Amino acid sequence: MEAVRSNPTLANNEALLASVRMLWSEHVTAMLVIKDVLMYVDKVYVKNAHLPSVYEMGMGVFRDQVLLASRKRLSTDVAKAVLAQVAAERRGEHVDRTVLRGVVNMLVELQDTDHLRTVYEEGLEPQLLMESRAYFSSMAKARLADHGAAAYTQAAQNDLDAEMDRVRAYLAPSTGTALQSVLLDELIDKHADSILRIPEAGLVQLLDRRDAAALKVLYGLYLPLPAALSTLQSSIHGHVLELGERLAASLAPLAATANADGKGEKPAGQPQALTLAAKTAMALRWVQDLLELYDVYDEFLHASFNENPSMRQTIHDAFIKVINANSRAAELLSLFIDDNLKSGLRRKSEQEIDHVLERTVLMFRFLQNKDAFEHYYKLHLAKRLLLGRTLSDDAEQSLVSKLKVECGSQFTLKLEGMFKDMQLSADLARGFKDVDPLLGFDMSASVLTPTYWPPLAPQVSEEAQKEMHSIEPPAPLRGVVESFTKYYLQQRSGRRLTWQYSMGSADIKLQFGNRTYELNVSTYQMFILMLFADSGSGDDSDSSEVSLTTTEIQQHTGIPNEVLVRQLQSLACAKYRILTKAPMSRDVRPTDRFTFNTGFKSAQYRIRIPAVAAKSSVETEKEKSASMATIGMERQYLAEAAIVRIMKARKQMLHEQLVTEVINQLSARFLPTPKMIKDAVGRLIDRDYLQRSPDDPRLYNYLA
Repeated sequence: MEAVRSNPTLANNEALLASVRMLWSEHVTAMLVIKDVLMYVDKVYVKNAHLPSVYEMGMGVFRDQVLLASRKRLSTDVAKAVLAQVAAERRGEHVDRTVLRGVVNMLVELQDTDHLRTVYEEGLEPQLLMESRAYFSSMAKARLADHGAAAYTQAAQNDLDAEMDRVRAYLAPSTGTALQSVLLDELIDKHADSILRIPEAGLVQLLDRRDAAALKVLYGLYLPLPAALSTLQSSIHGHVLELGERLAASLAPLAATANADGKGEKPAGQPQALTLAAKTAMALRWVQDLLELYDVYDEFLHASFNENPSMRQTIHDAFIKVINANSRAAELLSLFIDDNLKSGLRRKSEQEIDHVLERTVLMFRFLQNKDAFEHYYKLHLAKRLLLGRTLSDDAEQSLVSKLKVECGSQFTLKLEGMFKDMQLSADLARGFKDVDPLLGFDMSASVLTPTYWPPLAPQVSEEAQKEMHSIEPPAPLRGVVESFTKYYLQQRSGRRLTWQYSMGSADIKLQFGNRTYELNVSTYQMFILMLFADSGSGDDSDSSEVSLTTTEIQQHTGIPNEVLVRQLQSLACAKYRILTKAPMSRDVRPTDRFTFNTGFKSAQYRIRIPAVAAKSSVETEKEKSASMATIGMERQYLAEAAIVRIMKARKQMLHEQLVTEVINQLSARFLPTPKMIKDAVGRLIDRDYLQRSPDDPRLYNYLA
C-alpha cells in the first residue's frame, strides 16, 4: 500500500481504493463478530456507564489508527484518489464504481473525532465541490467561445445528468443538491445573460426557429435560479415587444389615411396612397399575424415552459403592451372578428371556429380600452345582423357568451338586446304577412330598440342628419310603410316608430332590353331606380327616355346630397352601371344628368350593387375622431356614475382615495386618467352631487 500511495497514477489510485475497501470490509466483519461476543457488555455495562458501544469504538479505532494516523494520514490519499477517479470519469475514462461506492460508504459511516459530522462531510465533500467548481468554470469559458445557446445548454444538461448519475452510483445522496448548485452556478447563473446573447445562436434564434426542444432544456436549467430565470423572462418579454414593433411598422401606411382622404394634391415623388380596401386588408393582417405569434408562444408555454405561471404572465404582459401600443387595436380586433363572422369562418370545422373565437377573446382580454372595442363591435354586429351578412348565428351567440364570461352581463346587455330585437322583428314580419297576404311582395322591417343599437346612419353633417328624418318613400311603398306602422302600434301600444332607410336593402327585377335581371340594392338605390320606372310609366315613353339631374333626384327622394352622391356613384360609376351619367366621370355634380341604361348586360342573373364604402373597413382619421369623441362622452358618464356610486356608499372620501377607487372600478372597461376623474368630480360638484369640505379641500362629502 505504501508503494501505491507514493505513486498516485490512475491504476495506483484504483489499487489504493481497492485495498482500503478490502481492509475496511475485513474490519467491519471482525467488529460484527466482536459485537456479537460482547453483546451482554453492550446491553448492561456500556449502557449504564454511558459509553460508546463496542462497534462504535471499533469504528473509532479504524478512523484513528488507519485513516487519521498522525505520521501520514491515509484519509488524505483516499480523498485524492477518489477525486482523481471522479475527474477521470468526467474525462470519459472508465472507473470501478463498485470500489468507489464502498470507499465512500466507509467515509460516510465513520464519524469525525467530535462526532458532529462524518469523515465524508469533513474531508471529501468540500474538496469534491471545490474541484467541481473549478472544473465547471473552465468548461463554461471554453464552451461559450464555440457553442451556441442550444449546444451550450444541452452540454450543461448532459453534465448535470452525469453528475446526478454519479451521485446515485457512488457519492453520498447529500452531495447531490450541493453539486447541482455548483454546476448551475458556474455553467448557468454566472453566464445567464451571455448564453442568451450568443451572436447568431442565442435565445432570439431559438425563438425564431421555434426550437421548442432546445428551449425546454434551457428553461429547465434556468428555472432553479431566480436571477437567471428573471433574465430569461426579460429577454423573452423584450423579443415579443420587438416582434410587436415589427408588426406595428406594417401598419404605418394607415397613418396616411388623413392625407388620402384630403382634397389637396400629393407632393411630387410621394408614393400613391393605399386604397381603403388595401388598408383594411393590412389591418386584418395585423390581427392575424398577432394571433399567429401568440399561438407560437402559447405552444412554447405547453411544450417548453411546462405551463409555468410566471412564464405565462411574462408572455401575457408582453402581448398586453404590444396590443395596447396600437391606438387602433380595439377597432382592428372588432374588424377582424367582423371579417371572420362574415366570410372568414367558411369551410372551417367547429373546432377551428372555436379556436379562432377563443384567440380573439384572449386578445380582447389583453385590451385595456374594452369600451372602445364594445363601441366598434356593436357597430359591426349591427351591420351584420341588419344586412344578413353573418355566416353563423351559433358563432355569433358563442362569441357574445365568451365576452359575457370575460366582462359580465352588463357588458353584453346591449349585444343580447340586439339579437332579441332581430328575433322579435322576424316574428313581426311573419305576423304582418298573415295580416296582409295580398301585399304583392315580401317586406320585413327590423324594429330596433334605440338604447341597444349604435347610430346606424352614415357619417354626414348635422344638416344632412336632419334631412334624413324627412325622407319619404316613393308612392308605391308609402302605403306599405303606413300599414306596417299601424300593425306594429296595434301589437305594441304606447310605442313610436321612426323609419330609417340607411341600412335597408331590396331585391328588385328590372328589364334591360330583352333581358331581365334581379338586383340586390340598398333602400336608397331602390328609391332612385323607382323614379325612372315611375317617370317612364306616366306616358307612352319608357324609362330609357327619362333623364334626371342630381338636383332633381334629390328633390324627388329627399335623400341628403352627401348620401345621394354615394348611391349614384354605385349605380352609374361602379362595376355595374345601371344608370348612365353625363358627363361621364367619377365625381357627381348637381347638374350631372342620369338616364336608365337599357343596354346594360351581365352574365349573372342576380347582381348585388354595393354602395360605395358600404363594406366594413378601417376608419379614416375623420371617422376615428368622431368615434373617439363618442367613446369619450361615454367614459365621462361612466366616470361620473362610478364616483356617485362610491360616494353614496362612503359618504365622505379623500381625493386620492376616490381616484384609486374609481380606477379600480373602471379598469375592467378602460383606464381612466386622474385628470378625467378630477374633471368628473368638478362637474358633479357643479350639479350638487358632491361638496368639498370647508376644512379640507381634498375631502369630498356626498350630498343626498
